Amino acid sequence: MRRGRLVFEPRVYRAAFAPALLAVVLTMFSLQSRPRPLPQGLAADVLFDGRVAAAEAGRIVEAARDRRTASAGDRRTANRVEQALTNSGFPVELQRFTHAGDRLVNVIGRRAGRSRRQIVVVADRDAAVVPDATGSAADTAALIELARVLEGRATRKTLVLVSLDGSNLGQVGAGELLSELPQPELVDGVLAVSDLASPTRRGALVQAWSTDERRVSIGLQRTVTDSIRRELDSAPAGSGTLGQVMRLSFPIGIGAQAVLLDQGYDAVRIAGSGELPPDGGGPVEAIDENKLGALGRATLRTITALDRGSRPEHGPESYVTAVSQVMPGWVLSLLSVTLLLPALVAAVDAFARARRQRLDVLTWLRWVAAWVAPFLAGLALAELLALAGATPPPPPAPVPPHVLPLDGAALGVLAGVGAAMALALLLARFLAARPDPALVRPQSPGAAVALALVASLAALVLWVANPYAGLLAVPAAHLWLLVLLSGVQPKRRVRGLLLAAGALPALVVAVYYLIALSMDPLSGAWYLLLLVTGHSVGLVTALVGCVMLGALCASIELVYRSPAEPAEPAERPETAGPSPLGPGFALRR
Repeated sequence: MRRGRLVFEPRVYRAAFAPALLAVVLTMFSLQSRPRPLPQGLAADVLFDGRVAAAEAGRIVEAARDRRTASAGDRRTANRVEQALTNSGFPVELQRFTHAGDRLVNVIGRRAGRSRRQIVVVADRDAAVVPDATGSAADTAALIELARVLEGRATRKTLVLVSLDGSNLGQVGAGELLSELPQPELVDGVLAVSDLASPTRRGALVQAWSTDERRVSIGLQRTVTDSIRRELDSAPAGSGTLGQVMRLSFPIGIGAQAVLLDQGYDAVRIAGSGELPPDGGGPVEAIDENKLGALGRATLRTITALDRGSRPEHGPESYVTAVSQVMPGWVLSLLSVTLLLPALVAAVDAFARARRQRLDVLTWLRWVAAWVAPFLAGLALAELLALAGATPPPPPAPVPPHVLPLDGAALGVLAGVGAAMALALLLARFLAARPDPALVRPQSPGAAVALALVASLAALVLWVANPYAGLLAVPAAHLWLLVLLSGVQPKRRVRGLLLAAGALPALVVAVYYLIALSMDPLSGAWYLLLLVTGHSVGLVTALVGCVMLGALCASIELVYRSPAEPAEPAERPETAGPSPLGPGFALRR
């Protein structure tokens, strides 16, 4: 206790770090070697010809220049794929379905092998732009060329070639395909091809992100990487350790592989342009025949390796790789919860001590709730607008940002949500202060205790929803606790820097995605709204995010209204006066 200010007990706080020390030691000894890729093997007489595939892409564009989802050109291209797969010895099944009033169709060519185990190759057929020759046209042509190359070639495993529809509506075709696939245990690998003929690339050639913490088989991903390396004479770069943690803390998987990974299938996307499609309409003249041929042969190499070998070794269900080692996700989950535990224990201890001292804490929860309310109001309004059809139908899976761009209507929606949040803040502050005017200016120690308790509990719930996000919430949990309950009040600038440092990991994740997905902050806000209303971001994660943002705003207000305490002067030692017993007798203390 200092100057009437409630502080947490340092000894309790330090003792709560004991499990974290054990978790750190366990983490150091949990690294394991990566599963090996399957051996490469491609017969010399089997060749994927990039020039033939490029010519077929040109014919597809000539026959149907506009192949946007559910268009007449999309249906004509489906008929073309059906005929080509049938001619190459792949019996075809048409999977018809409807989404948002659009009639769509997946073309599935399946050729049985000696084994029930399957290898699946998928390519998006519908186009986002016109003519999209380097994208959907080239990918459809690559699928047809793969069927031609594999014609008459005996395989051990069943081969499934699929032309997907509805990719620009949130990979609805990939979602429908799930009902036509066997259990994940019988599918040795799913290869999705996209933008194979793109003349430009930004990002990794191998994309294997899902919309949750699950990840692709390490053995399959390494096999695909090895196949591409042999064709391009260079290793396709991937995300570093920190990038993987950021991706897993807020997972956004774009492409068919994300939908399939979420359902337990080992799926990886070979992306000629990187994570996002290239800019522009993709004319026929822009087709890169060499890249199309190289990535087509890499796909064929992977099919051959999967057919000749056993199922690739998966490794942990969730993991982070560092150099050539693998750290299982459960270890990082254990580390994050043990690091969050001291902050929670200290906050609960401070709450108990406040109750023993008869300090009012529960009343200040209304003040905290008043800061959380505007974010919850914005979330509720966004959901209502999506249900009412005032926004574009939110895609069931993440799509490239350019598919649903920031336009005038989107700006209106964002402005409406912002106005609703401002009104909700004013109303919530009025209602919170109505029974107790003291809540207008938070200066009571009870406010700090209530805020620390809410922030630490929210961080723990976030860990339950996503352990990697919980790991990134560790700085906020501890630094905000120190600002609120340390018993020391330095200058506002210092406390503000500590609050900002706690929020820094979330800001870094946001900047990372803005750069990776080529968005400005306003477009990023619109894209986030679509992810939330489309439930690609889980409801629990969205609610906890609202609570954490409210706690940050409340902490900023508390710091602003709490002046810095001057340093207490050191006590001067009392000077000994003359002894009343005379100079020969000194008083001994």
